[in-house]
Amino acid sequence: MKPISRASAVMAAAAAALAAAACGSSSSPSSSSSSSGGQIGGSISVWAEWTGQEQQDFLAALQPFETQTGITVNYAGKGNNTDTALTSAIQGGAPPDVALVPDPGTLQTLAKQGSIKDLTSVLGSLSGNYGNAWNQLATYNGKLYGVWFKGANKNTIWYNPAEFTAAGISSPPTTWEQLLQDAGQLQAAGVTPFSLCTDIGWPLADFWQNVYLKVAGADDYNKLATHDLKWTDQTVTSAFQTLGQLFSQPSYLAGGLQGSLSNPYPQCVDKVFPKTGSPAAAMVFEGDFVVSEITGNSQKYMGGTMGAGGAACTTDPTATPCYDFFNFPAPSADSANNSAIQGAGDVALMLKDTPQSEALIKYLAGPDGASIWAHLGGFASPNKSVNTSSYPDSVTKSDAQALVGAASFVFSLDDLQGSWEHMMWQDLINFLQNPSGVSTVEATMDQQATAALGH
Repeated sequence: MKPISRASAVMAAAAAALAAAACGSSSSPSSSSSSSGGQIGGSISVWAEWTGQEQQDFLAALQPFETQTGITVNYAGKGNNTDTALTSAIQGGAPPDVALVPDPGTLQTLAKQGSIKDLTSVLGSLSGNYGNAWNQLATYNGKLYGVWFKGANKNTIWYNPAEFTAAGISSPPTTWEQLLQDAGQLQAAGVTPFSLCTDIGWPLADFWQNVYLKVAGADDYNKLATHDLKWTDQTVTSAFQTLGQLFSQPSYLAGGLQGSLSNPYPQCVDKVFPKTGSPAAAMVFEGDFVVSEITGNSQKYMGGTMGAGGAACTTDPTATPCYDFFNFPAPSADSANNSAIQGAGDVALMLKDTPQSEALIKYLAGPDGASIWAHLGGFASPNKSVNTSSYPDSVTKSDAQALVGAASFVFSLDDLQGSWEHMMWQDLINFLQNPSGVSTVEATMDQQATAALGH
């Protein structure tokens, strides 16, 4: 069979997304991109962090907008330097018309400076496409300054169902204690439990933050994020001790301690869901964006616990391989915190108030663009108007539903730390190397937070 071209896939995704939006809930504030304002013409400059395949998918999501409005989108992918590039452009007097940034801290800073526009009246009822938790993250001084176009659920541990079956594990764990028990059962069956992502430290930060959220709860998490709670607090110690139960078992980690320290993202994902050969581990923790890596390794990977055609899942990626996730579990004593979700996302900001900018902001707040990217994969939207039928399988659908329905959602804590974020990453690498040195790590982190945040 001839492979489907990327252009054909984009056209199919656009058609499917628009159909799904048309069939969406009639109670949603907007289920049509007509709010973008009809034919306007002209051009608009847009910056975001997405490059490579993500850039292509974003541009595909904007195709209906360009067609409907006659506006030409001039996009620039700034990668991990988006915030820095945007700050420099603002200082130089030449910012883009619209920018999507990966953290609410940047939104807060730019809103305080008066560098971005109040979107309250621009969006109107479109703000109802988002739950209160998401709108609050885009609010400064009671005014709405952003639209969350892309979300990321980091409440996810991804596992290879065939490896679980081989170890006699019939269902994923629902508590931290069960997770450790399953890790022991996997090891006894000759399967390394975890592939740990280290990179330059941010995946370890995501891991620790999930543990802290599940141990301490959302209120203390948010207090720690603003340093209204010290890093030497007992809740912090409890989280380190809990994570230490895993990190102090090097045999549970693919490659042991040294192998883990040199295991960057996304190669850590490849060890659980390889392109060829057998998996080197059964589980990997990271956000839902790992799906792009998994399905990029082999189109044969199927979401869920059955392979193509209902066949049994195999460890062989050339046969009927599978992938699935389970929610990051809280210790049984802290089960009340299981409903809290840590995540991230990209929020659209308007730096120049033009008809083109307003049209794009409205489009991004509607369902059509997000539905297209959702259909292409590797994407989850916190927008309630995006129909779940836009997602290609039950796994990504469940992931997105968790984002939309999150009653308690907290943003990645490290992304809110400002100048000491990279120090925090290194602190957690140091903890991985010496899980017994909790007090030293905590004291260092509290000093760094005080210096960076001023209190």
